[in-house]
Amino acid sequence: MDEFEGEVASTKETVAYCADLARPYAKKLLAGATFLVLSVVVSDVLSPLVFASVLDRIATLPQHAALWARFGNLIVAYAVLLVIGQALQRMSGWLEWEGAIRTFAHAIHRSFERLLSLGYRWHIDHPSGEVASALSAFAWALVDGIDALQWDVLRIIVVVLSAIGVLAVVAWPVALVLVALSAVFATVITKRSGAVTEASKRFARAHSRAEGTASDVIRNITAVLAGAGQREESARVADLLEASVLADLQGRRVFTVTRIWMAGTVSLMTWAALLVGVVLAVKGNIRAGVVYLVLFYASQVSVQLVQSFMAVRNLSRGLGRAAKLVALATTTPKVVDLPNAQDLVVAEGAVRFDSVYFSYIPERPLLENFNLDVSPGEHIGVVGQSGGGKSTITRLVLRFMDVDGGRIMIDGQDISHCTQASLRRSISYVPQDPQMLHRSITDNVWYGQESPVDMDRIRQVAMAAHVDEFVSQLPEGYNTLVGERGLKLSGGQRQRVAIAQAMLRAAPLLVLDEATSSLDSESERYVQDALWRLMAASTALVVAHRLSTIAHLDRIVVIEDGRIVEQGTHRELLLSGAAGTYRHLWEHQSGGFLSP
Repeated sequence: MDEFEGEVASTKETVAYCADLARPYAKKLLAGATFLVLSVVVSDVLSPLVFASVLDRIATLPQHAALWARFGNLIVAYAVLLVIGQALQRMSGWLEWEGAIRTFAHAIHRSFERLLSLGYRWHIDHPSGEVASALSAFAWALVDGIDALQWDVLRIIVVVLSAIGVLAVVAWPVALVLVALSAVFATVITKRSGAVTEASKRFARAHSRAEGTASDVIRNITAVLAGAGQREESARVADLLEASVLADLQGRRVFTVTRIWMAGTVSLMTWAALLVGVVLAVKGNIRAGVVYLVLFYASQVSVQLVQSFMAVRNLSRGLGRAAKLVALATTTPKVVDLPNAQDLVVAEGAVRFDSVYFSYIPERPLLENFNLDVSPGEHIGVVGQSGGGKSTITRLVLRFMDVDGGRIMIDGQDISHCTQASLRRSISYVPQDPQMLHRSITDNVWYGQESPVDMDRIRQVAMAAHVDEFVSQLPEGYNTLVGERGLKLSGGQRQRVAIAQAMLRAAPLLVLDEATSSLDSESERYVQDALWRLMAASTALVVAHRLSTIAHLDRIVVIEDGRIVEQGTHRELLLSGAAGTYRHLWEHQSGGFLSP
């Protein structure tokens, strides 16, 4: 079992989370419940009483009695009650559904916001397909749960209490039988509902894992096809689905055993109520109408109690499906704004790493006592072997992760004391593999800007980043959808779009993490010209494997094992001696694609 698979909230936590999401729409939901109670009272209390009165009058009907004079008021009353009962039920349904569907949308939105707040490291540790599956399952489970609470649980409670209340007045021995057996029923169902809920949670975990794996394969279909992995992935999904089937069958066994208990209890209750009613009728202690009420309510209560277990089962399954998302959404984010966090104000653009300590694995520090000062307007290149901490530095500046010790300062402000939004608005970021939203090229270039879209500005930066060169060849132009994660574009095209986005933001700080790694040599020259114009008004931190990207920067910092081992200009580092790390990297790249 992996970490994600084991994350399931308790029933109490799940109920509390769902109740909090439904709270803004409590008035509509309570109004729907109130109308339902009224409709049950009309349909299951008043209407049967009118019908019983009709039977009593029939039993004592004299010869040649006037039909309308004797039954007219009851017939009219019965018709009126039927209409009122239906009207109340329809009003209940409308109010409940509006409250439920609004809760549905609110639940998705709030849970989505919570998932977004969990940050970079959490999301790279959790498969996106399983997270999306858990969110979808949760939202529908919540709506189904609200429906079940009103139309099953609440209705059953009102019907049973109404039946006991009426019979307590007209045939109290039968009422006692129903009370006693209902108590037995409630005890059994309470003891068994926990097992049903746990079985439902096991199924939800197994099914979510199967669905998430299938989603992950579909999202990465190119890698699967290129690796001829269709058969292996099909077998993997089949195994996971088999696990979900077995989990469901286990739950079904629990449900079947519980239902046998329920059926026995209900059968005993119905038989006992009928027996007591017959005994009272034979002794002449009750009228014909009361006999009808005894039979009617004994039947009603037995049916409702059978349905109650189905309702509990549905609620338990819903709680099981919801528990996974609740566990995720209630996770405490690793990176949070402090209560008194202020917006970052960048006047000059000085960046300082002050004795920074950071590790992905506690016993293996990646950065230890790391110090680096970047002056306002300075353009710093960061190079080194893979795994040395270069990209980690860029993520720490963006607060995708917080440092474990030390500070990162921008213009003297500790970024951990600033709001994340203001920090990231102050940084133009271009990663090695830019992630595009499945929207148009226009939307992706404009992303992060305020509406309305300014196409003149978009075309200006698109031409500078050489985006216009390929967009002009597309039938849909700037309205072309880039596909999921931008896969309809080549790697180089995605990087050009990301560079155009960074140019449009024109933030005082620029962070480039392998920003030109997917460009061919000719395109790299063009884009580097654009990047130089972009860097002219900003402080830049440029991570690169291709040394041609950083050869002309103000200073180059060489990192090994999380430590700075060399720094200087390109020429200074080449002249530092044959043993220099930078010189070795440069020679390994056959001159770095540019002459020194």
